[in-house]
Amino acid sequence: MKQLVAWLGTPVGRFVRDLVEGAIAGAVAAVVALQLDVATPKVILVAALTGAIAAAIAVARRAIVNTVSPTAPTQP
Repeated sequence: MKQLVAWLGTPVGRFVRDLVEGAIAGAVAAVVALQLDVATPKVILVAALTGAIAAAIAVARRAIVNTVSPTAPTQP
């Protein structure tokens, strides 16, 4: 488990984590659409697109935050 947590701290791991979070956001949007009885194929496609956009925003936000305020060195 510690290896997985350490891997999620790498740039590739953070990217994968952001993609998964975006996919979850899209799935939530699709479930809400189903609950509202408006689940046409177009609505489900828009929910998936929303998840992809959320993932792209998360990746960009993380890149900006890392550029503006890099991680402080650990104290001894």
